[in-house]
Amino acid sequence: MTKLVSVNKCKSSTQIVARQHMKKHLKRIRDKEYGKLRDMVPAIAKQRKISKVEVIEQAVRYIDELHKALASRLGHSDSNSCEGKEQDLKEFVHSFIPADFFQRRPAPVTCDFEKQRKLPSFITQRRVNRPAKFV
Repeated sequence: MTKLVSVNKCKSSTQIVARQHMKKHLKRIRDKEYGKLRDMVPAIAKQRKISKVEVIEQAVRYIDELHKALASRLGHSDSNSCEGKEQDLKEFVHSFIPADFFQRRPAPVTCDFEKQRKLPSFITQRRVNRPAKFV
């Protein structure tokens, strides 16, 4: 059995630093999203130190509780009896989702002039027309 070895291309220090910053940025975003999920689940909303696995487990439990509450509200006496009427439940839930929600949307239009610039527009200084000073 042959083992494939990736060839490590020469990367500049700028690329390495940029990749490190990107990883940190993505980790911050991920942590922020876990925090939002934790705040939505009542059982763990007040706890600050909790593992990501526990957050997901509690979120799944909470979703299951909400599902049971919805099934009982629709007139099902037992969560097992709603299996036969699962289609009714799906139709009820899908009535809240917009019709075009699952359709593919076209990609946003990119600005080609931004790609042709040496520096991005948010870095370059803007020229301000100032009146000439008379001495």
